[in-house]
Amino acid sequence: MVEIKVTGNTPLEALSSLTAFATHCMSNKDVWNAANRILEAERHEERKKAAAQAAEQPPEFPKDYDVAPEDPSGPAAGATGPSAAPTEKAAPPAPVPEKPQEAPAPQPAPGKAPSLEDIRAKGIEAAKKYGQPAIKAILKELGAENMTNLPEDKRAVFLEKLEGLGESNA
Repeated sequence: MVEIKVTGNTPLEALSSLTAFATHCMSNKDVWNAANRILEAERHEERKKAAAQAAEQPPEFPKDYDVAPEDPSGPAAGATGPSAAPTEKAAPPAPVPEKPQEAPAPQPAPGKAPSLEDIRAKGIEAAKKYGQPAIKAILKELGAENMTNLPEDKRAVFLEKLEGLGESNA
């Protein structure tokens, strides 16, 4: 056993003496090497102890292991016995909101279909006002490549959609 006694009249003198002793020890190569070997041996022993403790403990599940957490509020659903919570009638699940259904395409009014000249005049006017891509989109929606190929039964719908362009840009 090694005992080192540091003395001083005040705590500051004792600390000063201890610092001087440590500085002297660290400046001596033999003392420094011996101190490093002792520290390495202690660290090695600590690692061995930690490894032995880890071997004794049961392995933990990996963090990505898919296990449902237990519900701390009570027993599992459907459990019976003395620890089971009294059963109560559960509230029905909240209804899932349905998507609003799109309004059906407007049907042309019974009677005579608009003339091709009227369709083209209104289409050209709307193209100048709202842009040609807007008109092409309506034609594509109705299944026509251009206003000339627009079937008679869809001409009234085309005119209604043209009027709708003004409402959406207002």
